[in-house]
Amino acid sequence: MAQSLIEQDGVTLIEQVVSLLLGSVLITSLYAYFRAELYRTVSVESKTATLEDARGALDIILRDLMNAGAWPNGVAPLETGVADDPDHDADIVCNRVYAASPSAIHIQMDLNGNGNCTDTDPRENIRYELTNPTATCPGPQIIRRNGDCLVANVVPGLPDKLFTYYDANGTDLGANPARDAIKRVKIAFSVQVKNPDPNGAGNLSSTVLSSVEFRN
Repeated sequence: MAQSLIEQDGVTLIEQVVSLLLGSVLITSLYAYFRAELYRTVSVESKTATLEDARGALDIILRDLMNAGAWPNGVAPLETGVADDPDHDADIVCNRVYAASPSAIHIQMDLNGNGNCTDTDPRENIRYELTNPTATCPGPQIIRRNGDCLVANVVPGLPDKLFTYYDANGTDLGANPARDAIKRVKIAFSVQVKNPDPNGAGNLSSTVLSSVEFRN
């Protein structure tokens, strides 16, 4: 009878400690796995968001540049004043490219054929520029469209360079292109966000690049 009772005793303290240790190792491993998967998913979602922002902004820029210099009557209309001549350039007609630099481009068009390039619906006088961030549009730099924030958290491929200009022969026109010589414009930039994984380094970014050849 005594022998039988001895054989029915519970697990020993050592067995309990071993079981607890194995369980802790298993739980720790599972936690590390699920944590890694969680941050991987969040990182993918964040990177996808940056790509959507970059592509959306690029599509708008490309659409506007494709319409630059659209004169339905075949002739550039006369400028009417401050609205279409903000920098008081020397000529008196609207310009396909009113101003151009590596960080900005100002284009004009007459989409509705009413003989001017000042309308806001449709927008016929458009300026894009790479500028410093604001309280509501953060990042290293931002892209503005007629003063409004088009996309935040922008990182240009080269400092302060959003646009590259080429002539009809494909020659790079440099930092001060002759407006009438511009035939093609290349746009390149990245949109970035901070890596959501606290153990990850740096930022997540998506880069877009495209070009537009003027049709006239």
